[in-house]
Amino acid sequence: MMPTDWIFLLPWLLFGLLSVLIVVGVPIAMALILTSFSLIFLDPRLTTWVLFQRMYSGMDSFVLLAVPLFLLAGNLMNAARITDRLITLCMLLVGHFKGALAHVNVMVSMLFAGVSGSSTADSAGIGTVLIPAMKREGYPTHFAVAVTAASSVMGIIIPPSINMIVWGALTNTSIAGLFLGGILPGIMIGVAQLLLNLGYVRRYNVPIRPRATFRQLLHSGKDGLMAAGIPVVIIGGITLGIVTPTEAAMIAVLYALALGFLVYRELTFSDVLDSSTATVRLCSLSLFSLVGAAIFGYLISFYQIPPKLMAGVNISDPIILLLVMTAVMLLIGTFMDSLPAMAIMAPIFQPLAMQAGIHPVQFGVIGVMALGLGLITPPYGLCLMISAKIGGIPLLKALGTTLIYLAVMLAVILLLIFYPQLILAIPRALVPDFV
Repeated sequence: MMPTDWIFLLPWLLFGLLSVLIVVGVPIAMALILTSFSLIFLDPRLTTWVLFQRMYSGMDSFVLLAVPLFLLAGNLMNAARITDRLITLCMLLVGHFKGALAHVNVMVSMLFAGVSGSSTADSAGIGTVLIPAMKREGYPTHFAVAVTAASSVMGIIIPPSINMIVWGALTNTSIAGLFLGGILPGIMIGVAQLLLNLGYVRRYNVPIRPRATFRQLLHSGKDGLMAAGIPVVIIGGITLGIVTPTEAAMIAVLYALALGFLVYRELTFSDVLDSSTATVRLCSLSLFSLVGAAIFGYLISFYQIPPKLMAGVNISDPIILLLVMTAVMLLIGTFMDSLPAMAIMAPIFQPLAMQAGIHPVQFGVIGVMALGLGLITPPYGLCLMISAKIGGIPLLKALGTTLIYLAVMLAVILLLIFYPQLILAIPRALVPDFV
């Protein structure tokens, strides 16, 4: 234990030790837990029981059950080849344009985001199919990787978003409001990426397909729209108050099973087992990080770090505060997973946001988007890492093109900061009682 006279150093040690552990390569979740345990051991005012209590309370949330369920739904969709049907539908819609596969990459990500709620599932599921296909048709590998990684970021924005579920649980913000608030920003990013694709593909000699017939669109549309109907069911059920986010996630799983077994008949019990195993592996890492962040967040509160930081800060202008928050969260997202990052940063910025009069839904959507961009920025950059591995190139080779897409998405965030109605219009129209 540390002598009482030295206790004032513990808040500095909290962030210092965490930074050292991250720099030396300790996984984020373990770094958070080791840092928290060290501080609890050194502080005579705390006991080890605090560690276990906060670990339990960090997971004791009914809403968080939606996280593994949405991930399972996305994995079942991949196993049932529903992703392939979404790709076929999008190809028929835009195949006659130059750069069709690049446009399909973005459009499928928009549809798949509403199914899985996970950016990493998006980049892995779609990238496995589209990156090799783009390489075969003459697209540079770095471009195929960049488009896949950048478009997968929409998985955290377009509902159902796992990150928005966690943000709502952490900040007590309406999840229905966050879901609806993410619709238009997600579409804006998708359209911006499609326009950027148009500029890029002009320099590449890639094939142009003939325009699809009405019969082809009708046949493929039936299969594709059945899969794309999941987000409509989920958002409609939550918005109308019929189901909770967790119940909606269970419906998504049952819907995926019904499509896989009864409609498409391409899902087997072995596929279900493999999908469940993959979900456990992916989800355990994320939720373990959240557990570590819960303990770390308690220590931040215990040492009254937010009030101390706020003591010298008086930002009453909501635009300036959101710009500062975006910059900080973008920086944090470059080396930390978004779930523990939001568990640490949300309690720090939330009082400032309330003080500045920022709407909780706008605050949440921008916070989730800013942290999510870390998925395509090194050194963390998990989506970029997955896409580069699929493409078989070093991550840095695709970084330049990826940063251009990042700049476009940052431009969208700036628009959302200056014009909050772009986020709030749909929630206020559909669920005024929650927003």
